[in-house]
Amino acid sequence: MLRRRLSAPHRSALLLIAALLAPIAAAACGDSDPARALAEARRLRASGRAAESAALLARLLERSPADYTLHYERGLSLLAAGLHAEALAEAGSAIEAAPAASDARLLRADVLLALGREDEALPELRQVVASDPSRTGVHRRMGAIHARAGRLEQALNQFEKELKVNPKDAGTLTEVGVFLFQAGRIPEAAERLERAAALAPKSPRARQFLAEVRFKQSRHQEGLELQKGALADAPDDVQLVVNHAAALETYSDPHLAEAVLKSALDRGLKDARIHIQMGRHYREWLRFDEAVAALKQAIEMAPGNADARFQLGRTYLNQGRNDEALAEFQEASRLAPTDPYAWYYIGSILAGQGKTAEAIPLYRRSLELDPLNPKAHYSLAKALVKTGRKQEAAAEFALHARLLAKLREIKLEGVATAD
Repeated sequence: MLRRRLSAPHRSALLLIAALLAPIAAAACGDSDPARALAEARRLRASGRAAESAALLARLLERSPADYTLHYERGLSLLAAGLHAEALAEAGSAIEAAPAASDARLLRADVLLALGREDEALPELRQVVASDPSRTGVHRRMGAIHARAGRLEQALNQFEKELKVNPKDAGTLTEVGVFLFQAGRIPEAAERLERAAALAPKSPRARQFLAEVRFKQSRHQEGLELQKGALADAPDDVQLVVNHAAALETYSDPHLAEAVLKSALDRGLKDARIHIQMGRHYREWLRFDEAVAALKQAIEMAPGNADARFQLGRTYLNQGRNDEALAEFQEASRLAPTDPYAWYYIGSILAGQGKTAEAIPLYRRSLELDPLNPKAHYSLAKALVKTGRKQEAAAEFALHARLLAKLREIKLEGVATAD
């Protein structure tokens, strides 16, 4: 038989059609072999193509609608693709197909967490623990939920349970260390954070909080080196940039602090916190015009940031611009009514204007929020003397003296002050 020779254009067209049909044919072939198709779905999800993975699993479910594994795997893919509502429904289908499967319960909990429905996630996680007490990661999730809700003791309890199951979990060790640090339990915090940093030497968070512990232990150079190393691995972590600059300002060279902040700005980091710290730096060095400019820029970037308003008020106060300072402190107290120091400064400005009776309730409000501020006790005592309430004033003077003595005893400079 004679074969008709195809022209070059015809051959190109046929090759193009074959190339277009190849993926379709491959997909059809893959779908016909469930094991291969499932493996392909997992590969797609692992390579960042979660939506395609979910679509492939949906085709498989058309043939096997009650298959637990397919529902579970599709739920994972939908969650990875950010399709949370569909993922929640798929997790429910997986649980319906296999009610005793802890993987499906954990998937449902993770979807609920992604949706911000943390109180609904907790019962699911408790069921996972009940069915599989040694499973890793579950107590850590529960601890994080409690932590975000402010239930610190419950959070710490869950984190400690996670460590019994998995004592080499650097992330959990870090979180336990953070809680212990915040509770003032410095030696215990140091032990956990040292272990976390040893297990995960590249973890910026572990080193960041171990640095804070070192500062509390007066091991300032170690703290600075830890921060520097963490910042090298996480140069875009704004809070780490700000913390390192503040530490350099306090424990090392303020010029280095300024350089760290300017370097962050030069790299394109745009965050009000950097400008606030820059404003504080300028104010410390009496560069008031630059401080005001930096803080106004922070306010422009984040109008609802109470700290920017507060720091601008401090700067105006240092310049003797009391009326402008008062307006900024009042706005700061409106934005953050539980901050004791804005109330203190408003009271101080009003007292300086001779409005002693107006200042007294402001000092009292400040002390309700922070009863350990010796400056507020002293200022309240002076205001009470001026209004003839000498017995109340004496009690406030006595509290002020006891607080100062206690602070000297424990040698915690700067604690419980308005600074």
